[in-house]
Amino acid sequence: MTDDWEQDGNPWTVKAVTRSFENAWLALDAHEVIDPNGAEGVYTVVRPHRLAVGVLPIDPDGEVHLVGQWRFPLGRYSWEMPEGGADAGEEARACAERELAEETGLRAGALLPIIEMDLSNSLTDEAAIIFLAQDLTQGASAPDDTEVLKRRRAPFQEVLARVVDGRIRDSLTVVAVLRAHHMAVTGQLPPALARAMLGQGDRNG
Repeated sequence: MTDDWEQDGNPWTVKAVTRSFENAWLALDAHEVIDPNGAEGVYTVVRPHRLAVGVLPIDPDGEVHLVGQWRFPLGRYSWEMPEGGADAGEEARACAERELAEETGLRAGALLPIIEMDLSNSLTDEAAIIFLAQDLTQGASAPDDTEVLKRRRAPFQEVLARVVDGRIRDSLTVVAVLRAHHMAVTGQLPPALARAMLGQGDRNG
């Protein structure tokens, strides 16, 4: 059966590609193109070298572990889940485990991939994968030298409210929290955890 959401095909013609800049983190590729209207131009694409990885740690009582730090590009403070980039050849799951341990000291007994996403598809090909971490145990953290982190543990409902009203703006964290809420209300998480996240206490059903 044909999927009526299927793509129609690529309407762009690429004549040449020039890598105009590259460092350890990303490259800029300038494409000489003929656009869908037939006009010639240059379309520059930002190509990060790492897959973005986020991990949302949730305790059995529905409390979420967050980290806070100053985000240089934004010029403001940000509360978010542990996240980072997978090194070349590093599996996304291994990256999630590493970032969780480095930023919070937590180790997850269960790590579930919950969503994949494209982060800014008109500008970059950067992709992301997000995990939900459960069965947490506390160890020692080891943040990067440039990371000055604070930690906070908050009820899922409070974190959800901060996502909805814009006080938490980090894109990976926003998606992770909304996806986790969807999983809780649609029966995709253990019932006891879902009830705790939704603020339903120890009720059955």
